[in-house]
Amino acid sequence: MKPPDRRDDLNRRNFLKFAGAGAVIGAFTPWQAPTDLPKLEYRIHAPSAVSTPGGMPGRFPGRVVEVFHSKAIVDRRVSAPAVREMVERGMKELTGTGTATDAWRTFFEPADVVAIKPNPSGVLGTTTAPELVREVIGGLELAGVKRTNIIVYDRFPWQLFVSSYYGYVPAGVRVMGTADVLAPGPTALGHDPDIFFETTCFAELETRSYLSTVVSRLATKIINLPCLKEHQGSGPTGCLKNISYGSFTNVARTHSGTDDSRGLSGPPYSFIDPIVGLLCSIEPLRSKLVLNIMDGLRGVWHSGPFAASPDFIWDSKTLYFGTDAVAVDRIELETLERKRREKGAPSLWDRDPSQLGSRAEKDKNPAKNQWYRATSHVRTAGQMGLGTWDLDRIRHPKIELG
Repeated sequence: MKPPDRRDDLNRRNFLKFAGAGAVIGAFTPWQAPTDLPKLEYRIHAPSAVSTPGGMPGRFPGRVVEVFHSKAIVDRRVSAPAVREMVERGMKELTGTGTATDAWRTFFEPADVVAIKPNPSGVLGTTTAPELVREVIGGLELAGVKRTNIIVYDRFPWQLFVSSYYGYVPAGVRVMGTADVLAPGPTALGHDPDIFFETTCFAELETRSYLSTVVSRLATKIINLPCLKEHQGSGPTGCLKNISYGSFTNVARTHSGTDDSRGLSGPPYSFIDPIVGLLCSIEPLRSKLVLNIMDGLRGVWHSGPFAASPDFIWDSKTLYFGTDAVAVDRIELETLERKRREKGAPSLWDRDPSQLGSRAEKDKNPAKNQWYRATSHVRTAGQMGLGTWDLDRIRHPKIELG
């Protein structure tokens, strides 16, 4: 199914006016979808935009390198040697360099403090592979970055623990769940009180989402390691959602409301579009995100992020490399759409009321979902200037190994 006709989801001129104005953004900016969403007003309080060569959409806009390895998963386990080969080949192809060392030095230098953002949210086997995290750390070391200057972070320490990152990273690398971790410094709490996004989605009491201090105060650059995965609220949940929702507090409120007469978790709509793109645009997150490597070793095509059935998971054996988060997510979306067509499931763009169902129905039936998915959040981010949405403008080389 083709995407719906382009909507004027966001007044881009209004957005840019507020995003670049002064030291902070103080006024509420309206956003109005033309269909079923109520009016959303938001306020961003953050440093003014800065011009950097590496920030979104990065050094290689509109370029996504896809690397497949036939032996990436052997006997149901991720192969570390295969992942090592995939990362080296993908990084060289993305940067056009001859060696892995030169590829990593394209982005990083010894003085950098690098934060790595995996996706630990999902059933085991569908979160960012520890083998990939370890290879990325090895690549940073090739660029001269010290282990003590590498941070693996997410909001929730328990998810990082369950996904084995604490035990799998080399000694010296810090693993930080920012929801309850005190960062170094007398005033550096887990989240920065001076950088926040403010709005009301579903009459919640707390209306602000604060940026992690790992992003605002500790790291000089960020590597994003999302997964190839469907999400019942966002459609594709890739680079954009992983870096935004994993770096800010209080984001689940964008796709959950009060119970209604249908017995579902809340109204069938969300504010993921445009909030994902708005969060990604906030400084210094936008300027510090320099590289995305999507873990497509296994993919989730329905009932994500916590796939209720192994039938909704497949061995994709692929990694995707790019600096352009929108472009990577667009390729992810096309991959998920192909898989859903293969399985006879509705498109992630569909908004047929007959497909709405309870959580129990969604967990068993790929034709059911709790919400209308906000698949358009990727396109909206492209309209904001965060990256490349049009497939015709995305260069997409494919490499097969093994």
